[in-house]
Amino acid sequence: AVSSVDFSRNVGFVLHGGLYTGIWQNYLYTVLYPSWFSMDEGWTLVVKEVAIDNAIFGPLLCLPLAYACKTACISGDFTAQSFREGLDKYVDDIMLRGILTKYWMIWIPVQFLTFGVVPPHFRSVFVALFSFFWICLLSAVSSSTDEADATNSTIASTVAEARANAAS
Repeated sequence: AVSSVDFSRNVGFVLHGGLYTGIWQNYLYTVLYPSWFSMDEGWTLVVKEVAIDNAIFGPLLCLPLAYACKTACISGDFTAQSFREGLDKYVDDIMLRGILTKYWMIWIPVQFLTFGVVPPHFRSVFVALFSFFWICLLSAVSSSTDEADATNSTIASTVAEARANAAS
């Protein structure tokens, strides 16, 4: 139902999609990669682009930005503290929920298609299509952490209340 849709969470993901996929990746794929790898050809070029995208830009820019945007939009707090909280959630999801493994399972094959098959002028659109499904998975994984945090908080307060009642 519409009442169960978390609009601030969706704004965070749309903001990330617009900034990262829409603007940054288009610039990266059509301007930076061609200038960085202008001497490479064929599969050497494809492997380099996939490696850079999945070893550097994904884990160090794409995912941290997604978590920071989501946290800031949900909390309505666009301070450095809010962004740090988003990054802390990202680190937790790496360590506890394997978010990077999930990322690589999807994006390494997609990026081989992106750089090996898709013409350069369609790459941003192609990646945006897969990004929609990736964001759905990312949302499910990160919401499970939000729900787990809420459950843990509820359990902690119930235990604290029970202890206080037992002590009195």
